[in-house]
Amino acid sequence: MPGSLLRRYAEHKGRGYPDWALRYGPIVRGLTDMLRRGGPVLEIGANANGLARFAGRRVIAVDIELEQLQACRASQDVLPVRADINALPFRDAAFDAVVSVDTYEHLPSAARNGATHEILRVLRAKGTGVVTFPSGAAAVAAEATIRAEYRAYTGNTLRWLEEHVEHGLPDADAIIADFRDAAGDTRSIALEGNANIGVWVWTWRVLMCGWPGRGNALAQVLLLWLTSLLARWHRAPCYRAMIWIRPKDARR
Repeated sequence: MPGSLLRRYAEHKGRGYPDWALRYGPIVRGLTDMLRRGGPVLEIGANANGLARFAGRRVIAVDIELEQLQACRASQDVLPVRADINALPFRDAAFDAVVSVDTYEHLPSAARNGATHEILRVLRAKGTGVVTFPSGAAAVAAEATIRAEYRAYTGNTLRWLEEHVEHGLPDADAIIADFRDAAGDTRSIALEGNANIGVWVWTWRVLMCGWPGRGNALAQVLLLWLTSLLARWHRAPCYRAMIWIRPKDARR
């Protein structure tokens, strides 16, 4: 009984909340002023716990999968739009902010350049974009660890990790080069890290792999308590690359 009560408390914001906060915390902080102004915001790659939840405001949420859009609409203040990232149904320069979180790794490598061009097309000249995705050898090794431990613990696989293997993790340098080539001199493109690799592995071990065995419910509570701190600690090496697209003259 104590274990079930602890687990219920740990999951009251959603079982995956710690990982969602790691993803979105730095994005919301970086977009604070723009979000307060209330201009149109687009998130590409909808899910049940996305930008709208952490920003506390309505966004337009795009995904190609109807099931993802339905889950997103059920849990957040969004206007859902079913569309392909390579053919966004919006006019040029429509949005003050465009966000794509953990989507590029689910695209075939040949489709990533088109996605980059579409993000820049719908982003206003004074707008800000942010694109994150797992990248690098450390991320590949971390995912292999969680894939193996999850299979050993449950006998199953995680669809999203299997898709990462199928498509290969994006190369951050190549994606940055695509953005710079497509934007020319009109944008400032900067790379930051998102989610320390050790924190990411520990988070998923606790959430999905039953770590450390007996006492997992307590570990989940501890993870929840530490979430606000961990969401601000992105010391390298990081699991995700986080690419910021800003106006050339923007000051941070």
